[in-house]
Amino acid sequence: MLAPYENGDETPPELAEWALARIRQLGAHEVGHTLGLGHNYYNSEAGRISVMDYPHPLVTLDNGGIDFSDVYEAEIGEWDKVAISYGYSVYADESEAPPALKRILDDAWARDIRYLSNQDMSANARVDQWANGNDPSGDLDEMMEVRRFALDRFGERTIKNGRPMATMEEVLVPLYMYHRYQVTSTASSLGGMNYIYALRGDGRAPVDPVSATNQWAAMRSLFATLEPSALAIPRSVLASLPPRPSGYGRTRELFPRYTGLMFDAISPSVVASDHTISEMLQPDRAARLVEQHALDPGLPGLEDVITGLLQTTVADAGDSPYEAEIRRAVRGVAIDRLMALAGGASMPQVRALATAYLERARHRIDERSKSVVSGSGPVGPGFASDRLLALDIGRFLDRPGEVYGLQSAPGAPPGAPIGMPAMDFLGNSAPGGWNGSRPAQTWKASGPSGLFFGAGWLDQVAPYCTHGGW
Repeated sequence: MLAPYENGDETPPELAEWALARIRQLGAHEVGHTLGLGHNYYNSEAGRISVMDYPHPLVTLDNGGIDFSDVYEAEIGEWDKVAISYGYSVYADESEAPPALKRILDDAWARDIRYLSNQDMSANARVDQWANGNDPSGDLDEMMEVRRFALDRFGERTIKNGRPMATMEEVLVPLYMYHRYQVTSTASSLGGMNYIYALRGDGRAPVDPVSATNQWAAMRSLFATLEPSALAIPRSVLASLPPRPSGYGRTRELFPRYTGLMFDAISPSVVASDHTISEMLQPDRAARLVEQHALDPGLPGLEDVITGLLQTTVADAGDSPYEAEIRRAVRGVAIDRLMALAGGASMPQVRALATAYLERARHRIDERSKSVVSGSGPVGPGFASDRLLALDIGRFLDRPGEVYGLQSAPGAPPGAPIGMPAMDFLGNSAPGGWNGSRPAQTWKASGPSGLFFGAGWLDQVAPYCTHGGW
């Protein structure tokens, strides 16, 4: 992103500054765990409220360049202070503890200092990893601008002198996928809820659907990530990436390829678009879209997502040949993911809608391709692609009893998940606990205030916390 090697042999100080800022934040994060704090992924109006979050580097465009002056926080957050005050306060008279602790939480609530964690990331639009801010669609738009700015100036200044030019791909991959976590965050607005773990008598609304305005904005921003103009790799970059030399073998940190030895100009767009589309068409998210539209027709439904997705992937006369090929690849991903939804969703109405739109897509392709099928000239790449999609849809619809497997999308280079499940410190997945001999997550330890850390303690702060672990 910085392209800092202007001469090729310097040691840019900003690289160390970024790394040290991240290590500083990570060090505080791990100390927080030793004190009993869990991950807090809540997007607060008060800003970055906890070192227990997984923060994305905060990078913006300013005065025609990249501004990374506020890349990571240099101090612990307001939630961290609240959590330590609540968990470690000592009271001479035990009768003083309940009202004093309640005041701590009420004050935090008034400042939008709350706690939500791993289990809330898919459904709650204000909970996510590796994202900043509380305007998911606006943040995604800004991130795509930063990404495009960096891609357009990407080149040999990203590596040092003497390095094989092919190793620029190691730098290109995280830049090209720079928006992946914000896509996940933005998709959580679709069928999403702003909810809290309310208690009887607290006077707070437990559930509030994400507004129609914000859901439509999320859709527009997500569809924009699928446009060929967003997915195309600059020609200057393609012209600079030769095959990898001997001794520099391929790794999982690189893009998969259809093209063998040569860098693939299309597969990165397949990887990135599959990430966006799979987030939008998650089966449980699709079910929530169906239900929210039934409960409130003013909110978007699954049909709105499907029709918008298919419309985004329709051929555009303004596309260059390269952009047209990208759009065809993205359309293939969309159809594959729609078939997966039609074949694998647990909610019947989700399967019904996905199947109906697949049938319509096949019918429309059949209608407009009759003359080409019976002709004798070149079929053209657009027709060939559409015809294959129609045949694939037909094969899927004609074999409804078979389990459908995705065909088009190669896997993305590693990203999330990062970290471990709460309390599963030994990483053993045996049923019932780390060795199967005791229930999972039953460990408790008394804090200085006499409160128990663990599920029982969290029951006391339910409006502000999840019940999954502290």
